[in-house]
Amino acid sequence: MKQQIYQWGQTQQTTLVFFHGLGSTGLAFGELANYLSTYHIVSFDLPGHGYAPALTEETAYLPSNVIVLLEKLISQQLGNKNFYLIGHSFGADLALHYAATFPEQIKGIILLDGGYLSSQDLGMTLETELQNIANFCNDVRFPSWDAFLQSEKEELSRWSPQLEAASRAQVREMNGEIRLAISTFTAQSLIKGLDADPFGTKLNRVECPILLLSATKPVELEDVRSKSIKVFQTKLKHVHVDPVPNAGHDIFRDAPEQVAEKLKDWLEYNNG
Repeated sequence: MKQQIYQWGQTQQTTLVFFHGLGSTGLAFGELANYLSTYHIVSFDLPGHGYAPALTEETAYLPSNVIVLLEKLISQQLGNKNFYLIGHSFGADLALHYAATFPEQIKGIILLDGGYLSSQDLGMTLETELQNIANFCNDVRFPSWDAFLQSEKEELSRWSPQLEAASRAQVREMNGEIRLAISTFTAQSLIKGLDADPFGTKLNRVECPILLLSATKPVELEDVRSKSIKVFQTKLKHVHVDPVPNAGHDIFRDAPEQVAEKLKDWLEYNNG
């Protein structure tokens, strides 16, 4: 059955709520969940991603509006239970927005290579970013499911039912081709929304402890990463930064076991 909400682990244990990145889905965390089986893990498909319906108005994709939708989903699933919020890439930006607006139940935030590095830090203008995402949405197309899955397998050194489910959820069959589930409209609206409603103006409202797991690849970006992390640390209290060796931006896919161990160590320290 096609879902929009995913859960793993033990519901009576500490809850970790995951926000995925742009173009991904809540199923992206299925493999990582295997390494975190002693926790209760909840994730969602963001609007217009995976199996979740898209929004029709561009302004509905403003982070301040998206987090209201997410807060309703979280309340339906967890009630008044406290939880840790974990975000990857764009999902990390949303996590900071969420924590600044709905801090009451959040015990801490974990950022998976996100929340500290903007497209401007990488030398991109908004116009360039919008054009790049439009090209990406248009160019990702495969003649068959077999061709698509083969491409996914070639990107990873391993394969599993969890990875296959995550890959399949990112795409749709359209007019005889396998295309991204996210539309250009949704992707560009989210990017415009983050530009119009940046979380940087709200960081002073985030009081909970934060763990930032940062990528280390490609090495050419290390100077930019280091500078952005230093700026990020000046704006927030209680930030612990822990680089993940030999991992790129998709750190939980590149090094799921390492990421899980770092998460567990930090969670045990904060729960202690």
